[in-house]
Parts: sequence; structure tokens; C-alpha cells
Amino acid sequence: MSTNSVSRERLARLGPVRDADPPSSFSGELVTLVLRRVGQLDKRITVARRLRAAGLTLKAAHAVITRLAEAGVAVCTIAEGADLPSLARDLLDLDVRVYRERRPDADLVAGVRARHGLSQREFAAVLGIELDRLQNWEQGRNKPDSAALKLIAAFDAAPEVVEAATLEPVI
Repeated sequence: MSTNSVSRERLARLGPVRDADPPSSFSGELVTLVLRRVGQLDKRITVARRLRAAGLTLKAAHAVITRLAEAGVAVCTIAEGADLPSLARDLLDLDVRVYRERRPDADLVAGVRARHGLSQREFAAVLGIELDRLQNWEQGRNKPDSAALKLIAAFDAAPEVVEAATLEPVI
């Protein structure tokens, strides 16, 4: 009997194969998570199971585990409705720390600018954006995109680093 025949026979005894990925039953927002390995990652299968329980497909969970093992960091997206605090606690017990993008509040831009004592014109120049765009953000007419929010948060945490990266000395 050939190897293929033996394999087919064994599969037939197992019964019908079901799809490992759940049906797409969610239509809400996605949350991007950054996962960082903080230890040995000894319980990879448990991590994958927990990610599956949070809504990742089997393929996506496998990709995350592979990335964590190789590079120590992985990025994935899950449904907004998932219990993120519970997921973060469970994964931390498994040597994986979970981060999510900061949620902007209405006063984020104006608050960062005020904390650093900059005028709107000065802050716009440091960020490399147009003054009217900054004014629209602060007055709530528009919201900054994800990249702008990250730049603002980076400036708030380390203004000298952002200035060094975006400005060059004259002499």
C-alpha cells in the first residue's frame, strides 16, 4: 500500500476536517497590538491558544508565535471587543507583554503643546505640519491620523529625540 493511500485511510477514519479559522462574525473596529517577548517563550502552544481565544486565526497566531520566537516582537490585530486586560495578563504570565496604540483624547494635541510651552506655530514647525492642520486638531474639527499621534506622543516623551530626528543644525 502506498504512503498516500495510508494517509488517506487514516484521514478518513478521523472524520470530516473542519476549518480551523472561525467564520468572520465581527464587523467592528480592529485594534493593533504589539507583542514583545520578555522571557523564554517556553509555552508557545498555550500562547497560540490564548491568541486564538482572543479572535486570531490559527494562521495568524502561528505567525505571531514564529515572529516572537525569531525577533522577540510581533504585531497583530484583534477585534475591539476582545478583553484586552485579560489577554495582557494571561500573556504576561506566558512571558509576552502586550501593547496597544494610545487612544487620543480631545485635548491630547493642545495638552502636549502646552506642557512644552510652545505656540501653535512653533509646535506645527517642530512636527513638520501646517499650522491650520494643527489648529483643526486642537479645535476638534479633524483628528490626527495614527502616524501623527505617534509623533506627538514621541515628542511628549522625548522632545529632544524628535527634534534631533526632524531638525538639523545650521552649523
